[in-house]
Amino acid sequence: MEKLSVLTVSLFMIGGISWFFFGKKKGDSEKSPEEMIRKKEKLELDISGMHCAGCAAGIEGTLRNVPGIISVSVNFATSKGYFEYDATKISKEDIINKIKQLGYDASLNLEDFEKKSR
Repeated sequence: MEKLSVLTVSLFMIGGISWFFFGKKKGDSEKSPEEMIRKKEKLELDISGMHCAGCAAGIEGTLRNVPGIISVSVNFATSKGYFEYDATKISKEDIINKIKQLGYDASLNLEDFEKKSR
């Protein structure tokens, strides 16, 4: 009987170790219905009116909490903002308007950006 219990415990341990090393990877899990519907898009904006890196951090922090925004990166040195968003929840225009509500200006292309800064 003792041999049977040792064998059973050993098999469970081998199974657990095998699952740990060879089981599903983080990205292999099935997508939720929300993720399947998600329409992920990327957006690059020219942002004017920032005076320091704190301004860029403020834009990042505020927009990161907006529903539909997946990721945000604002670079003060280049006056660029990089956004990844769910187009089923938020539009490009909504993102631009949110930046304008914060007191900055945002544009989709450099020509518009240069015209506004003159």
